[in-house]
Amino acid sequence: MARARSKKLSAPDVNSEINVTPLVDVMLVLLIIFMVVTPMLQKGQAVKLPLTLNPEKKAEEKSQIMVVISATKDFFIDKARMSEGQFAVAIKEAYERNLNASVVLKADARLPYGEVKKTMMKIKDAGFGNVGLVTEKREQ
Repeated sequence: MARARSKKLSAPDVNSEINVTPLVDVMLVLLIIFMVVTPMLQKGQAVKLPLTLNPEKKAEEKSQIMVVISATKDFFIDKARMSEGQFAVAIKEAYERNLNASVVLKADARLPYGEVKKTMMKIKDAGFGNVGLVTEKREQ
């Protein structure tokens, strides 16, 4: 009886090199997503912020109301645009809806400080106790 010789099966060659192409593809997609989403994360209208040396960092609250004054003296509460006359009524209504809210004021740096102060006084007169100013860090 003849024995059948078994052939030794050879294993395929193993490629030990790392394929970087999928990693680069994923990283580029993530970079593009972050580039698109980041500008949308800014709350309120875009204005030129005043510069300070050491702005105090404060966490954003859910009950926070964003008030924006543009260089053209347009007023925004969150994203609703209004005139200066409508602002006093609207901020009082915002206070009545949420008594515990704090207000963050983004005023354009080109506005005279007196305009910003008048707006802060209107916010205080509406009943809000906490009013913060948004600034940008000055590069030294």
